[in-house]
Amino acid sequence: MSREGFTLIELLVVIAIIAILIALLLPAVQQAREAARRSQCRNNLKQIGLALHNYHDAHNGFPMGSWYYITRGSSWRFSILPYLDQAPLYNTATSGSLNFYPVGNAAHDLTDYNAATLPMLNLVLPVYACPSSSSGDIYTYSSHFEGKGTQQIKYVGIMGAYPDPNARTNVSYLSTHGGYATSNGALLVGENTKFRDFSDGTSNTIMVGEQSSNSRKPQLSAYHSGWGGMSVLGPISAWTAGQAYFGSGTTTVYHSPNPTTTGTEANSPYDFCTPLSSFHEGGVHALLADGSTHFISNNINLQLLQQLSARDDGKVVGEW
Repeated sequence: MSREGFTLIELLVVIAIIAILIALLLPAVQQAREAARRSQCRNNLKQIGLALHNYHDAHNGFPMGSWYYITRGSSWRFSILPYLDQAPLYNTATSGSLNFYPVGNAAHDLTDYNAATLPMLNLVLPVYACPSSSSGDIYTYSSHFEGKGTQQIKYVGIMGAYPDPNARTNVSYLSTHGGYATSNGALLVGENTKFRDFSDGTSNTIMVGEQSSNSRKPQLSAYHSGWGGMSVLGPISAWTAGQAYFGSGTTTVYHSPNPTTTGTEANSPYDFCTPLSSFHEGGVHALLADGSTHFISNNINLQLLQQLSARDDGKVVGEW
């Protein structure tokens, strides 16, 4: 009695066909997954935008981008927690002094936190994490913190643009230890903005931008804690010459998104001039002050991007 079966050649042909099909389908699957991740990233910004608007309704203004001082201050990311369904966490953290020492300073350790703020360490909130980013969620610089760290910053508040699109000289400050700080944007250091301050229109002003891939100095996105504030007191207009500053959660738009070079300016290593960046192909996501989200191409004209980053420069943006 004869038995029928596959010959070796037939088996190899079938395997080859399956391999070809997998090779054809795999890129499509990867593209579909990245499309889903991009959609989630964009949804994160929509939630952040809604929280910022709810904060404005409750407090008659947007939160400060960052306020004094870095170890006991706060950032906009912390201020809007109650409007991101994180009221219990916010209430716990504010039940004592806001100790947010930078997890990255060897001069400090876990004893610099208190019972109220210690739960903020190793905390990852999905709304602040871009799913496409491979740069990690928690960053710990110093062994003094026993393996604990703070959530890396993936979305930054836009405090403005440098140089100012309208050539104003009183809206920026430069420190070789902190980079460019500006007060012509949406989320400022030591100051609150209101809807009335957006004379260019909320639909023409970027409020939060994606910074989920920091190719320049990745540790800076967590070095000073995503929850802490600034190292100096008061708004930029009150800062004195030669004053060094550090902070978290905000940036000045000085470069195009995802630049391929790091620049040679004196402040290039510091987080105040870190560019908008992402792991998405071709650009970054941004939240406008009207609550809408947009995908900004890496090829956007830098001058246009800076105009979009200033709330009151009087420049007509038009379609973009």
